[in-house]
Amino acid sequence: MHAGRPRIVLNGRFLAQVHTGVQRYGAETVLALDRLLAADDSLGARLDVVLAVPDDASALPLQVIQQVRLPGRGSHRWEQWSLWRFSRGSYLVNFNYSGPLLKRQQLITVHDATVRAMPQAFSRAYRWFHNAMVSVLGRTVDRVMTVSEFSADELSRWFGLARGAILVGREGGEHAVLAADDAAVLRKHRLERGRFILGVGSVKPNKNFGLIGRAVQRMAPCPWTVAIAGAKDIGIFRDASILPDGFKFLGFVPDDELSALYRNAAWFVFPSLYEGFGLPAVEAMANGCPVLAARAASIPEVCGDGAFYFDASDPRSLADLLTTVAARPELRESLVHAGQRRLASYNWPENARILLQYLLERQLRPATEWSARLPFPST
Repeated sequence: MHAGRPRIVLNGRFLAQVHTGVQRYGAETVLALDRLLAADDSLGARLDVVLAVPDDASALPLQVIQQVRLPGRGSHRWEQWSLWRFSRGSYLVNFNYSGPLLKRQQLITVHDATVRAMPQAFSRAYRWFHNAMVSVLGRTVDRVMTVSEFSADELSRWFGLARGAILVGREGGEHAVLAADDAAVLRKHRLERGRFILGVGSVKPNKNFGLIGRAVQRMAPCPWTVAIAGAKDIGIFRDASILPDGFKFLGFVPDDELSALYRNAAWFVFPSLYEGFGLPAVEAMANGCPVLAARAASIPEVCGDGAFYFDASDPRSLADLLTTVAARPELRESLVHAGQRRLASYNWPENARILLQYLLERQLRPATEWSARLPFPST
């Protein structure tokens, strides 16, 4: 620890895990935080920020934040022992719901309450562990952070956490704007520019992909192919009779290919019943793809006027919306522009600014003069 500078330890266990939305959140927040610190030398002079990672973790291209490898592989045991020992006397920031149980001076990030709200989407063992960790740490740590006002309300409702003590951040979509050979990607997946609608996500029940199948059944005919990235087979539409030629199940799609699919889709359809944030919708906006979204959970909060909405429980609602936008192509361009405006509030630098301001206020009271100088203004 540098004399006179409070040390902030970032839990880098996410860099040793399978890359999903939570790991994306951790990586992009750390990268944005690093850029914030690099942009203002005075901030670096006030905080000593270290990213602690397990032996088997990948690395991030950081400018200012030091990366330190601690003994052990990226397991919960690593958190409870190696990370706990290293972070003694420091403030610990965790980008997921877990952290050392013996440590109080830390922040955990609980992205949503899906495990309580939709338990059928998770195994019994995972539910038990998640609920135990959030129930214990949520009451002993210094602060809980989440990604939307909706999630903050849900954590208060399902876990009894004090609503006013939850720090609300956000996510961004700029990481999803990647260069690709769009024509080659379309050929690979046998799709045509502007002639398909896109869905993105896993096959968990809350993703509600079956609604798209039931909606398309009600259109005669549907003017687009339906492409689903992440889903591997027609089983997600088990309650709808599907014409095979109208649907393509793409399975796992690399990030650069997904960016090309967003850019070339006619519309992005987001039918989820429950989302703590709804990152794919923001990724679509960042790539200039207009969003049709379920009016459910956090989605209206995040998308605002950057999306057109339908009832997540009513296939006729989605079918009617698809029919409307097919008949009025001018709506597409206006919605693309609305989505771009929405990105001014939803981006990774803004989340890093929220976290950094909290750390400054906690460690360096008063922090007014420092938070006012952050290079990314509050929105």
